[in-house]
Amino acid sequence: MNPIGEILSSKEIIVCAGSGGVGKTTTSAAIALRAAMEGKKAAVLTIDPAKRLASSLGLKELSNEPRKVSVRKFTAAGIEPKGELWAMMLDTKSTFDSIVERYASTEEQVEKILNNRFYRNISGTLSGTQEYMAMEKLYELYADGDYDLIVIDTPPTRNALDFLDAPNRMTDFLDSKVLKWFLIPYMKAGGGLFKVANVAASTFLRLVKKIVGAEVLDDTAEFFANLEGMYDGFKQRARDVAHLLQSDATTFIVVTSPAEESVDEATFFATRLNGSGLHFGALVVNRVHPRWGDEIEVRDRQLARLQQSDGDGPLLAKLIFNERAFRKVTTLEDRNLNSLARKVPRHRWVRVPYLEQEAVDLSGLVLIGDQLIAG
Repeated sequence: MNPIGEILSSKEIIVCAGSGGVGKTTTSAAIALRAAMEGKKAAVLTIDPAKRLASSLGLKELSNEPRKVSVRKFTAAGIEPKGELWAMMLDTKSTFDSIVERYASTEEQVEKILNNRFYRNISGTLSGTQEYMAMEKLYELYADGDYDLIVIDTPPTRNALDFLDAPNRMTDFLDSKVLKWFLIPYMKAGGGLFKVANVAASTFLRLVKKIVGAEVLDDTAEFFANLEGMYDGFKQRARDVAHLLQSDATTFIVVTSPAEESVDEATFFATRLNGSGLHFGALVVNRVHPRWGDEIEVRDRQLARLQQSDGDGPLLAKLIFNERAFRKVTTLEDRNLNSLARKVPRHRWVRVPYLEQEAVDLSGLVLIGDQLIAG
């Protein structure tokens, strides 16, 4: 059994990671579809705001709640899955709102936080928020127990490192002792800056007021004041997410292309996975150019004669030039992949050839799924 087949038979969560433009979203959808065809109730979660996943699944749009791909869509594509396929796209702010509602002790606390201008600004834009909420949504889907398999499509690789660290970084920010050291005296003073006993905080707050304005400072202080009592819930969930990612239920699939930059990213991420105690399941090498036989050895003088000859000679010369150019591409790919093989054993690889067109519909995803299993 190849690595993808092995993963589909034994895992409950698959995290697909890789650099941008290597077919990560398509790979995620194809794996989830394959699981559905084999009888599982599978869900695929994307963080990519592009509509490629929705359109390839025959859906008009995706939302923060899973949507089922209808049987009619499968039938139209000539597919008869034994299970179900669900899909969703992360809505960062909606997920953050639901966390606030879960951990707040009163409805009043919920209202104060959700209506706070500082919260509304950071809930969808703060660095690391998207990755943290993706982890939150993943945990929520898993805890509900509705799915046999959850496949998550992560941001590009360097951000995927943020993806791994996001739960802890977010809780560190929300419970920042340095930040609260400056803001809490201000909050207790009811905004009365000159009542602050801490001289350093007073100087800092004066400067911040000049830069961002008193209203922004008020909103920020109010936001952190309203979070009091919720930090333990955030921290516990971060620990739960970390345990889930490290558990036997979860595995990571790194998606790359043979391009040098993508290979460097894949090597970096695979190394990081091993160092973080996370399960590395497979490496999908996507869009690999095919190789045909041995190189045609023709000297430049012979090529020149062919170009100047009559009949089919010029056409043959063009074909040989084309073969040389193509051979350079495949040679470069081999060199890049050989460097990757020194870090990731080849028995964990799955190669997917460079196909004639992108997978833009269910039939295309089935084709990718077949290649993943056969690879």
